[in-house]
Amino acid sequence: MNRPSERSSTFLPHCLLPAVLLIALLFFVVGCSDDDDMVAPVTESQWHLALEPEYTQRAVWGVTPFHFFTTGEYGVVRRYYNGEWDSWQFDYTKHLRGIWGQDGEHVLAVGQAGYCLQFDGQEWRARYSGTYEDLLGIWGTDWANVYAVGVHGTMVHFDGVRWSGLDSGVEATLYSVWGSGPDDIFVVGSSGTILHFDGTDWSEQDSGTPQALDCVWGFAADDVYAVGALGAIVHYDGQTWSVQDSGTTERIWAVRGLPGCDPVAVGSSGAYLVRRGGQWEVDEIAQGRYLYGLWDDGDSALLLVGYNGLVMRLTSPAWQLLNAGRTHWIKDVYAFPDGQVYAVGKQDAVLQSAGDGWQNIAPHLGDVDYADLWGTSPDDFFVVGSRGVIIRYQSGRPWTVWELQSQANLEGIWGTDTGNIFAVGEHGCIAHFDGDVWEVMSSNTGYSLNSIHGRGSDDIYAVGLNGAVVHFDGVVWRPVDTGSSISLNGVWCAPDGETIAVGTSGFALHSDGGYGVDAGWEAKESGTALTLFAISGDELGNTYAVGYNGLVVHYYNNTWDSWITGRHDRLNAISVGPEGDVLVAGLWGLILRYGE
Repeated sequence: MNRPSERSSTFLPHCLLPAVLLIALLFFVVGCSDDDDMVAPVTESQWHLALEPEYTQRAVWGVTPFHFFTTGEYGVVRRYYNGEWDSWQFDYTKHLRGIWGQDGEHVLAVGQAGYCLQFDGQEWRARYSGTYEDLLGIWGTDWANVYAVGVHGTMVHFDGVRWSGLDSGVEATLYSVWGSGPDDIFVVGSSGTILHFDGTDWSEQDSGTPQALDCVWGFAADDVYAVGALGAIVHYDGQTWSVQDSGTTERIWAVRGLPGCDPVAVGSSGAYLVRRGGQWEVDEIAQGRYLYGLWDDGDSALLLVGYNGLVMRLTSPAWQLLNAGRTHWIKDVYAFPDGQVYAVGKQDAVLQSAGDGWQNIAPHLGDVDYADLWGTSPDDFFVVGSRGVIIRYQSGRPWTVWELQSQANLEGIWGTDTGNIFAVGEHGCIAHFDGDVWEVMSSNTGYSLNSIHGRGSDDIYAVGLNGAVVHFDGVVWRPVDTGSSISLNGVWCAPDGETIAVGTSGFALHSDGGYGVDAGWEAKESGTALTLFAISGDELGNTYAVGYNGLVVHYYNNTWDSWITGRHDRLNAISVGPEGDVLVAGLWGLILRYGE
């Protein structure tokens, strides 16, 4: 659910700005003239962010536990300050991997292709880091002495004015840097690589492990930990490194500690390790979500960041959730005539629009990935998902739950009314609901089916892998030979009789309006080479499909054209509302609405 205190700013590359301004010129067909020609006036419609995506956070650095910054996937930097979140998104193609600062007005973030951002307390600006190699870790003693490390042994130094390259002497990928002072600095990386700087020279040390080391940190010069792949933990006593038994094979991404307390480490699958009495003890937190970054205030608080926007703060004795993030990726979005919107997705997500936010109303069934939704009203609808799960929502009643004996993953659902519904899924599975029970039907195909749509109870199409198309005539499902073996992800039966299916590499397959297996099919250019994942339309002849890189393509009067959303996230779902609004949704929980 959106938090009312959250603010967001999006920065677009200059090359996109002219295109974004053109969005206001794109239009919907909203009516007919006296001679039934379609009228397409210019409107003030544009794309609105209905649900902000939550990207994985990879690193955290703070001024205090109540004023800190995180960096993560897709060029995002976030700041938590005075109980509010600010967000900036820079270059979508460059993930940010590390962040460090001297104070709230001197902060540096680094990432892929040597990308570097500097914050002065008000604004971020990009600056040259001295390399175009990926930078994965950053740390400094003060603003005039900052190190960043990355792939191919890359090491660069910032003196407060400019960055310059250093010779690490190795080709290993370097993940992390930390030191107890300017003349005692450690760098760790792949294949157990550990480098040490004594104030004059860099030298390689024997870590005692062949595993990649992802993070290095210590209480002091003679009490340093490095952690990494397959649960690797090594400790430095000021003289030598020794291997410690972590008790896990999960990858450990970060290690940290508070004064007078035992160190902690976090990693994949929610691994949370605490060293007590000379032994590491393993627990699991955050519902098994990947945990990537730690920071401590040197006093009494730890900050933790992880998968899909997770941010937690530990002030003894408990963790406080500062940002729950989202574990779901949206697979379908559905707008009902009354304006109520639902979205379904991975990891038990059935989201209901509620005022300015969203609430998850899914039943507690245990890690179901929901894929599609269909219903007659917001008070009565069906959702299908993994393990053959089908659920029905009826306002004022508990959820009704079915699970197919085959446990085939279900990907699509459509019906004519609540007594005539079809669900499709893997291995050609088709199930039919007659108002009382679900029964499996013969689909006459073994290929997994991804989508289903129809014009009536005797004219229904389902499409799937390897170009599979099957048609239902009210009695049986029959395979349709379209002449193509390209995988199809979505199908739309237009009111005028034309059927359109979309799929891999922008493939668009059109029927000639004929019926069933006798319809002729033709491949047409959709205007993109990007894979399309879903398709929908309206009663006026407009058809829309969505895919990779925030792509929306529009089909009308035998012509496809592209729309610019200003986003680059993969879009999995589209719904056309009764008022002409278009809703699209996809990875990281993103939902966009096009309208006034």
